[in-house]
Amino acid sequence: MSNQYPKKAVTAGKVRISENVVRSIAGVAAREVEGVEELAAGKRGLLPAPAPVSVSISGDTVEITVRLILKSSARLQIVAEQVQQNVKESVQSMTGVVVSKVHVVADDIVFDD
Repeated sequence: MSNQYPKKAVTAGKVRISENVVRSIAGVAAREVEGVEELAAGKRGLLPAPAPVSVSISGDTVEITVRLILKSSARLQIVAEQVQQNVKESVQSMTGVVVSKVHVVADDIVFDD
């Protein structure tokens, strides 16, 4: 009998990725796009605003909604498409989770003086 450990594990086990990780990756990916000022967050009026990034898991896929504040120089259609692409690619490449949809909500715009 050998006293060496096996070179490969018999069972690899499970890997779970929390919604927080997906939200963090999506938020960073959205902010990387030119034309995005920041993620929308905080309280509006008496009611709290929705979270800037929300994640919905359905089976083996994830649906993501990103709420943004855009720069006044941004072209909404172009920025939204770039955010969708960057969020999807970043989340899928970093986690291996399939992103079925990325919804972009232009929540506000910032005008420079």
